[in-house]
Amino acid sequence: MSGDPDVLLVQARHEADRLPLAQIDVSVGERFQTETVGPYFARLRRDDPVHWCSESVYGPYWSITRYADLIAVERNFEDFSSAGNVIINDVPPEFDAPAFATADPPEHTAERAAVAPALGTRRVNALEDDIRREIGQILDGLPVGEPFDWVERVSVELTTRMVAALFDFPRDERHLLPYWAEVLVTGPEPGGLVESWDQRAAILDVYLARIMEMWRARAGGCGHDIVSALANAPATCTMPQDPKHLIGTVTMIAGANEAARGALSGGVVAFDRFPQAWEQLRAAPSLIPNAAAEIVRWQSPIIHMRRTASRDVDLRGKAIRKGDKVVLWYWSANRDEAVFEDGDVFRVDRPNAQRHAGFGSGVHRCLGRRVADMELRLLWEEILPRFRRIRLCAPPERLASNFSSNYRRVMVVVER
Repeated sequence: MSGDPDVLLVQARHEADRLPLAQIDVSVGERFQTETVGPYFARLRRDDPVHWCSESVYGPYWSITRYADLIAVERNFEDFSSAGNVIINDVPPEFDAPAFATADPPEHTAERAAVAPALGTRRVNALEDDIRREIGQILDGLPVGEPFDWVERVSVELTTRMVAALFDFPRDERHLLPYWAEVLVTGPEPGGLVESWDQRAAILDVYLARIMEMWRARAGGCGHDIVSALANAPATCTMPQDPKHLIGTVTMIAGANEAARGALSGGVVAFDRFPQAWEQLRAAPSLIPNAAAEIVRWQSPIIHMRRTASRDVDLRGKAIRKGDKVVLWYWSANRDEAVFEDGDVFRVDRPNAQRHAGFGSGVHRCLGRRVADMELRLLWEEILPRFRRIRLCAPPERLASNFSSNYRRVMVVVER
């Protein structure tokens, strides 16, 4: 098969239109890596928006591909539960790390309320000047006119500094927190970040020991960071008695910010592919907040979340049985033709960009959305006066993942 992206996309369109619906499996990570999953989602949105896949490497599952259906399922936690697991891949019970993201109200509500102040508007606003300075330092240190990896030099560096600020994590250790977070949300695979469940468990044991050290130091204090918030809230102060719960909750919060990394890289890719959008933004910087929302819509940093049917449910005439996996495909919902005209096109002036489903909806709406919005907005506010252009000098390399819409490498050249 040709490796040319345009050829691969044509082949995907041909196959997606001709495959029997029962044979379509949108969970294949390679299709996200090669950016050929779009035609399969388009077919499902058109012909079978609540789709049953009977065979996949993850077992059978339902796909929710239209925007309105996804929002409805997200908000109906009584029928579609987050308890236990929120990714399509089943985690063995002995390696599971529960968190409020993998719980339903009332447990979810109490834990979410405990950590909300550390990620709320007041806290984010208090961090803005410092994060702007950090972004300026990162951008001013980039080589001009020479190729470099935007993921390594900007996206990873910025999200690492952001997580360190939110957790008040020591600067010389700050690279560890996003690494540990990524380990927790990554399933083992040959050549992957971790290659076995045992390796994953050993890494997370080190993580837990460090978090416990921070917890003990901050319990009874008045810090504004996430660990302090958890250690001193009545609903969460006993978490160390359940170490898996503690590590799961801390990591889900850190991992949510790490999801912004895909958008920080995705914006560069989008502006390179749609140069008219870049020129429009340069001419009207007031569009930056809307452009940030459009980046999240177009990139969809988190590709899916999974729910589990808590009882038999009828959805669009489909009989979903208790215990069935129900996968919410944000990537597809953010391209739903009924909501976003020409959804594959990146438009900084898209009138409804703010309606994107990239941060979820309902009780599980991403707590870190304000942080992600701030990072994106400040990044492009600082880029515009510094660089005339950011040009890709090689095809971007995406992860072969159906969960994280992230990049391994984005080689660019910046021009003043």
